[in-house]
Amino acid sequence: MSAGRRLSTRVTAVNTLISLIGFIIMGMVLGVVNYRQSIAGEEQKMGVYLANSLSSADNKLKDMARVSMMCYSDEKTQDILKSYGSDTYRKQLASEKYLNALYTSLITIREDIDGVYIFDADSLIMANDTLNPARKLNYDIESFIREMETWEMQEGQINGCIMRLGTQPDFMRFYAPLLKNPLKNTCLYLVREVNGFSPNKRIGHIVLTAQVEVMQEVLEEYLDGDSEFSLITDEGDIVCDSRLDNIGKNIEDGRLDICEKGTCKKGTCKKGQYLVSYQTSEYSSMTLIIRKPMKIITGNAMLFMKILSGLFFALVAVTVFFNYFFTKKTLRPLLNLSHSLESFDPDKMNMRFEVEAEDEVGQLIAAFNQMMDRINELIQSEYKGKVRLREAQLSQQKMSLLYLKNQINPHFLYNTLDTIRLKSELNGDMEVAEMILMLVDFFRLSVKVDSQIVSIAHEVKLVQAYLGLMSCRYPNLRCTYDIDQALEQTEIPNFILQPIVENSVMHGLRNKGYRGTISLLVQVDEVRSDYVKIMVSDDGVGMEKDAWVMVEQLLMEEETVGSDEKEDRHIGIKNVQKRLKMYYPLEQGLIYRENLQGGVTVTFYIKNRKGETE
Repeated sequence: MSAGRRLSTRVTAVNTLISLIGFIIMGMVLGVVNYRQSIAGEEQKMGVYLANSLSSADNKLKDMARVSMMCYSDEKTQDILKSYGSDTYRKQLASEKYLNALYTSLITIREDIDGVYIFDADSLIMANDTLNPARKLNYDIESFIREMETWEMQEGQINGCIMRLGTQPDFMRFYAPLLKNPLKNTCLYLVREVNGFSPNKRIGHIVLTAQVEVMQEVLEEYLDGDSEFSLITDEGDIVCDSRLDNIGKNIEDGRLDICEKGTCKKGTCKKGQYLVSYQTSEYSSMTLIIRKPMKIITGNAMLFMKILSGLFFALVAVTVFFNYFFTKKTLRPLLNLSHSLESFDPDKMNMRFEVEAEDEVGQLIAAFNQMMDRINELIQSEYKGKVRLREAQLSQQKMSLLYLKNQINPHFLYNTLDTIRLKSELNGDMEVAEMILMLVDFFRLSVKVDSQIVSIAHEVKLVQAYLGLMSCRYPNLRCTYDIDQALEQTEIPNFILQPIVENSVMHGLRNKGYRGTISLLVQVDEVRSDYVKIMVSDDGVGMEKDAWVMVEQLLMEEETVGSDEKEDRHIGIKNVQKRLKMYYPLEQGLIYRENLQGGVTVTFYIKNRKGETE
C-alpha cells in the first residue's frame, strides 16, 4: 500500500507541478497583457482629455477675442479713440460714460472676462473691472502702451489678439500683490491693436483681462482625480497647473517638478515616474500636459494580479484534489499487481490477472501475463536443454576416445619415418635423411588440430618445411623470408599461410618450370600499428583474365565460379578466405594484385594479438 501511495503521490506531485507552472505562465502572460492594456487605456483616456480640454480652452479664448472686435464694429468707439485727446473734459466724460455702458453690458453677461481697458494712442480712456479694484492713477500709462506695441510685433496671435500671462499692473489692480492665491493674482491678457477705417492706422488698444481660474475650471472638468495637468504658453509660462504654486512661473525654473515642454514624451518624466502625454493647440500655441503616476497604474495592475493569483491557487487546489483521486483510481490495478509480486510463490506459476482497460496499466498487466507464459515455456525448454546437454556430454566423451584412438596412426607414421631417416644417415645418404626430416616436421605441424589459433612462428615453420620439400623436388625454386621477430608470437588462425604459398608455387611457377622465387613478408602495418601485414609474392607468369574473374568470385564468396575442376584447384584459397572473414569480419580478407615485374602478390591483415583466446 505504501508503494502504491508513493507512486500516486509522485504522479500527483508531477502533474500538480506541471499545472502550477502552466498557471504561473498563464498568469504572467495575463498580467503583462493587463498591464499593457492598462497603459493603452490610460493613454487613450489622456488623448481624449487633451483633445476635449484643449478645445474648451481654445473656445474660451475665441469668445474673449470676439468681445474685442466691438472696437471695429462700433463707429462711435472709433470716433472716440480718434478724437479723445483733443476733446474737452466734458466730452471726454461723456465718451467714458458711453464706453462704460457699452462694455459693461458685454461683460456682465459673461463669467470669463473680468475687465475691459481701452487706450488711445497716449492714455487710458476707459477701464471697467468686475472686481472693482483700486487703481493707482499716477501710473506711467505711456510705458505700458509702448510695451503693448512691442507685443504686436511677435507671433502667436489669437484672432488678432496677443495673449500674455502675468500679474496685473498697479493701475489695473493696486492691491493685487496682497493677494496670495495664484488663481486670483495671475491673469490672462488679450491685447488687440485698434486701427481706424480711414486712414488705416493704429488709433489705440483694447485689453481684456481674465483670471486663470476660468481656464483652471475648464481643465479640471474632465480631469481624472489621480492625474495632474499643466497648461503652458509658447513662451513657457504656466497658465494653469494642478499645483497652484506653479501658476505664473516659467518652466525654465529648475525648481519646477513638471515635464519641460518640447522634451516631454510618453514614458518616464524627467523627475519622478509618470505616464505622460501632451498636445499643442494649433490655435493658441499653448501646450497641455497631463501626467499620471506610474505607481497608481501599477497598483491597479497589481490588484488584478492579486485577484488572478487567488483564482489560480483555487484552481490549483481543485486540480490537486481531482488529480490525486483519479491517479489513485487509475493505478489501483498496478497496486494489486505489486502486492501479488511481493507475495510471489514459485509453485503458483499459473497466476494471471484480468486486463480491465486498454491503457498503459492494462498493457503492463497483459505483458505480465505474457511474461508468466514465457517463463513456463522457458522452464520446460530449460529442462529439455539439460537433457540434450547430458546427451551431448556423453557424445563428446565418445568422440574423445575415438580421437585418442586415431592419434595412434600419426605417431606410428612419425616413428616409422624417423627410423627410415636414421637408416639413411647410417648409410651416408644425408640428402634423403634431410628430406625425411622436413617431411616429418611438415606432418607434425600440419596435423596439429588441438587448437584453431597458433603463432605466426608456427605457421612460418610449416611454410618453411613445405617449401623445403618443394625445393628438393624442384632445385630451381628459391625462397626468401622477411619476418619481424617481434611478431613471431602474434596469434593467427591455423593452416592459413601454407595454402596461399602452395597456390603460388603450383599456379604461379608451374608454367615456368618451377623456376622462380617465393617471398614471405610479415611486418607491422604502416597505417594501423595494431595490425600485422602478411604478404606472399611470386615472380611467376601471373594469372589470365578468366583466372582473375574466378579468384574475385571466390573472394566474394559466390557459389558459382566456373567449372568443378577450376573450383577444386582453388578450394584451399576459398577456405582460407572464409576463415579470415570468420576471425576478422571487419577486414577485406585476401587481396590479390599483379606485380609489375610479373607474378602475383597476395596480402591480408590480422589483428596483432598475443596470448589472447579467440
